[in-house]
Amino acid sequence: MRKAWALIALVLLAACATEAKYQTMLESWVGVEERQLVQAWGPPDSVYEGEDARYLTWNVQYQNYLPGSPPHYRSRVVGNRVYTVPYGGMPGHLVTSRCKTTFALVEGRVTGWRAEGNACRQ
Repeated sequence: MRKAWALIALVLLAACATEAKYQTMLESWVGVEERQLVQAWGPPDSVYEGEDARYLTWNVQYQNYLPGSPPHYRSRVVGNRVYTVPYGGMPGHLVTSRCKTTFALVEGRVTGWRAEGNACRQ
């Protein structure tokens, strides 16, 4: 029962995190100086110097383990012995989440942004 409540809580929290909220947060950085951006986000993972703009990129990646379901068991009697074998069930697996966020800067100020990935949520 405790696992069921934990799963429900996780689903509700995930439902609150949306791409729209992340995009709104990114939009709030437009006009901010590079120094302030780096103070808040930390050092970027990469920097690209273009002819007209400078691009700072941050990458976030993490993995979650999604547990599977246990197998069912089937027993059969042969003579005076009972044989039990598992069947069904699903193995657990890892899910990788990523978000790549790039800010464009012109004359030291954020002028735009781009976010890619399945974890760009807030």
